Amino acid sequence: MKTALICLLVTLAIPFGGLPAGTTAEIPIIMYHALDPSPSNPWEITEAEFEADLIWLTENGYTTVVMQDIINFVHQGAPLPEKPIILSFDDGRHPTIYQLLPLLEKYDARISLSIVGAFTDKYTEIVAKRGERSYPHMTWDDVSNAHASGRVEIQSHTYDLHHAAGAGRTRGESDPSYTARLLADLKRLADVLYKNTGLTTNTLAYPLGIISNISDCIIKEAGYLASLSCFHKSNTITVGDTEGLFSLNRFLRAPNQPLESILK
Repeated sequence: MKTALICLLVTLAIPFGGLPAGTTAEIPIIMYHALDPSPSNPWEITEAEFEADLIWLTENGYTTVVMQDIINFVHQGAPLPEKPIILSFDDGRHPTIYQLLPLLEKYDARISLSIVGAFTDKYTEIVAKRGERSYPHMTWDDVSNAHASGRVEIQSHTYDLHHAAGAGRTRGESDPSYTARLLADLKRLADVLYKNTGLTTNTLAYPLGIISNISDCIIKEAGYLASLSCFHKSNTITVGDTEGLFSLNRFLRAPNQPLESILK
């Protein structure tokens, strides 16, 4: 017999001094992956395109925030800027992060970066053994350096679920088996991240956007306060509505698709 997983909606009372419960904010989230001189797929753009995005955001009154900011808005009633936007990067590409940091400093911007723990472990080991200077994914030192910049929030893209099935359920998998498998992966990421950097995460960017009807319920059990999907829409979040932080929508920023065409 399959065990039903019950997911409860939790609505918090907002402490004195916070915005009133029910206050709403519009929050578009842009999904990026890598910066490349010659993009070869929809998940890469050039460094010049990303800088153009930052210029356009500045000229049009947007302020970049990170996931912790909108979690604080919903849970505590903490104010957000007038036109908030989240720039989210998936995967943790090594060359990309060091292209990003000078631009983030130049335009006073921040990003939310979701790493894949297995990739980070793999290239940390490779760099340690071979001393390579060029590699596709960040090492744990790279993750620590990005966080230390004050411009990069580190979040989760799972430990090792960045493959065809993503965080979804496999065919015939029972609720208990699926729950145990997903929780084990997220615990492994939490353990290696904390061991190597002292950091924790509270948001999961679902790999490939693949989820199930109970995945958000499971990640709440793991302590996550938010999750990111791949549906191309904006989001309205509400003070006190903690359920609204899960499966948040994101616009994919593809080559030759500047932000003004996405946010118009």
